[in-house]
Amino acid sequence: MKFGAHQSFYLRVNWLSKAIKMQDENPRFFFDDFAFEKIGLGRNMVKSLRYWIVATNVMEEGKDDNRQSIHQLTEFGKLVAVFDRFMRLPLTSVVLHYMLATNKEHATTWYWFFNEYNHRSSNNEDIHGALSEWVTQHHKRPVSANTLKRDLDCLKQMYTARAKIDNDPEEVVASPLSGIELIYDSREQFIKNSPGLERLDMDGLYFGLLHYCYIHQVDSVTLEEIQIKPQLWGKLFHLSSNQILEVLELFHADPSYPVSFVRTNQIYSLNLEVVDPYIFLQKAYERKAAY
Repeated sequence: MKFGAHQSFYLRVNWLSKAIKMQDENPRFFFDDFAFEKIGLGRNMVKSLRYWIVATNVMEEGKDDNRQSIHQLTEFGKLVAVFDRFMRLPLTSVVLHYMLATNKEHATTWYWFFNEYNHRSSNNEDIHGALSEWVTQHHKRPVSANTLKRDLDCLKQMYTARAKIDNDPEEVVASPLSGIELIYDSREQFIKNSPGLERLDMDGLYFGLLHYCYIHQVDSVTLEEIQIKPQLWGKLFHLSSNQILEVLELFHADPSYPVSFVRTNQIYSLNLEVVDPYIFLQKAYERKAAY
């Protein structure tokens, strides 16, 4: 589990593009003491970006032929680099959120908030206490109250920081996740929002469901599971049962999604043709590129 590694900086909309460009030029870029001068960000911002590229599964750390540490694009990162390096598509935002909110190892507070914390709204003090209690129960080492507060502050900014009309393109403070509107912008409270489906790319939702089934080796999920189980839509996107049913009906009517929606003994189930989720994601990007 990891806490506070973001240096108090939430992910900015143009940072991943910078990271992909620099990694392409030099896979050891983020191990360079003077990387901040080359990328045009502050030293601590570069440390933050090094954390975010892994937490969002855009890159992973590995070794080169000389056993030196490098960063490599993941399957997801390769698709982003080719099809949406500048984070313009809602598909990318939805998948970024899925990657972050299911990453218990590197983005533990995000995982907890979207999968384990069941309250729809709470004040800052209460949510801090709930996170602290959960960490005490699940983490071997103590985590300072200030670190947890920084995590929660950063999480809120990640989903509420929006672009302004007069932003300098080089100083954009918007987050690539604010557009999906999963948290209300409130200084005193954390309030989960159920976004309108127009905010959520259908290909992104299907990728998340397919990825879940692929890693858990199942080819069917019930409506109840989709609504209440960790790492599925009800938790990750705060969708109601009616919204979930609407999405499933859209899937059932579209040949792009090889699914069947059946009812057996009062239980609604979605059966999927489980394939490599990244093959599906590439086809989704290709469809959008063709428009």
